[in-house]
Amino acid sequence: MINVGVQNLFWTILCIFAVSVQAESTRLGRVAPSQHALVIGIDQYQHPDIMTLKGAVNDAKLLRDALRQAGVKLPKDRVLLNEKATRNAFLQAWRNMLKQAEPGDTLILTFAGHGGQESDKAPRGEKDNKDENLIFHDFDGTSGGRLTDDELYGLFKKANNYKILVVIDACHSSGMVRSNVGEKGLARLSYRTVGFLNIRGISRLPKSDEGEHHAHVTLLTAVNKDELQVPETVLNKKYHGALSWFFAQAISGKADGNQNGHLERDELDLFLSEKVSTHMNHLQKPKLLPQNDKEVSVFKLASAPQSPKPSALIPDIGIAVENGRAPVNLKHVRVDKQAFDLRFVIKAQQIEVFNQTGDKITTLSRRDAWQPVIDKLRLLKTLATQFDMRLKPIRIQLVEGDNLHQKGTFLHFTISPGDRSENLKA
Repeated sequence: MINVGVQNLFWTILCIFAVSVQAESTRLGRVAPSQHALVIGIDQYQHPDIMTLKGAVNDAKLLRDALRQAGVKLPKDRVLLNEKATRNAFLQAWRNMLKQAEPGDTLILTFAGHGGQESDKAPRGEKDNKDENLIFHDFDGTSGGRLTDDELYGLFKKANNYKILVVIDACHSSGMVRSNVGEKGLARLSYRTVGFLNIRGISRLPKSDEGEHHAHVTLLTAVNKDELQVPETVLNKKYHGALSWFFAQAISGKADGNQNGHLERDELDLFLSEKVSTHMNHLQKPKLLPQNDKEVSVFKLASAPQSPKPSALIPDIGIAVENGRAPVNLKHVRVDKQAFDLRFVIKAQQIEVFNQTGDKITTLSRRDAWQPVIDKLRLLKTLATQFDMRLKPIRIQLVEGDNLHQKGTFLHFTISPGDRSENLKA
């Protein structure tokens, strides 16, 4: 027989052990995965041949505020701007973020600045024989101050215990471009690229061919082809990259079409493709990878989903005028030589009108024809503000694609209901 005192002690120890296990299980069950971010924005570079950007720091500050608003852990030392955004500072901030995060957490990396290309180095795997790179403030023209796509994916491969969301608003970002090309006269497009770099030397990080995409990494790039450049644009009277601007809108909840409090890959892909492409007049299209697994949740929103009300905001149109003045009776316009939506070039017998991305959209023969052009753009901009995934928007797509088409060609459109349960027919 077991002594009663020993028996009681045995049961007491067993109960304490059971309660301890239950408490630990409860603790682990209650702790939801966290989200951590590292934000980089570089307008100014120490190398004299790299032109200054206008909107990369604006992007970083915008995303900093949006991520914090969404409850993402983003301390001050993980917001790297201009001279603080060196290669070594990035690597240290990345290591610090890994230490503070727990396996299963989400790591978010955003980069706004110059990108470039260089000769493909081992392990070779690029179809165009070029590696893409991100250019940091301390780039020295050789191998210092930049990070190749192989190196970046080496970091991601080591962090396979985490979910990773990467937003790269730079040129050549499809493999992973932004530059500042000046012109005489009024401000034109500013791009984020340093072009091709003839770099010698070896990389200092483990290599990993980025063609072998990692399942735990969701990559958002500003362009869908490596050779394309990324123009900066004006949004809310400031220069930005379109991808950064609309990603900030997405994580505010506007991309949450199923209103489940999470953003899935397919929601981000649809929202950003529509918003960036429309705003940039179809000259820029972002890309999301991987594309074969879109229903994976990649971002948790800050609050419970809400059904928004359509906005009634009808914005004024910024115009710039060359070789003369605008008519005095124009309505809903503001004259702005830098942040313009339309540029009117007055010639002897006609007026040529260009949009913000430099496309000529029409030629006017009379000065009283300005207002209809302005009114049309106001309507298009107003419709664009209504594209909120929570409102189940209808999508209109050009079957032949968004490229240029010869005058007289018949084009075809498809109209897709945002909510097929409504059984809409168009």
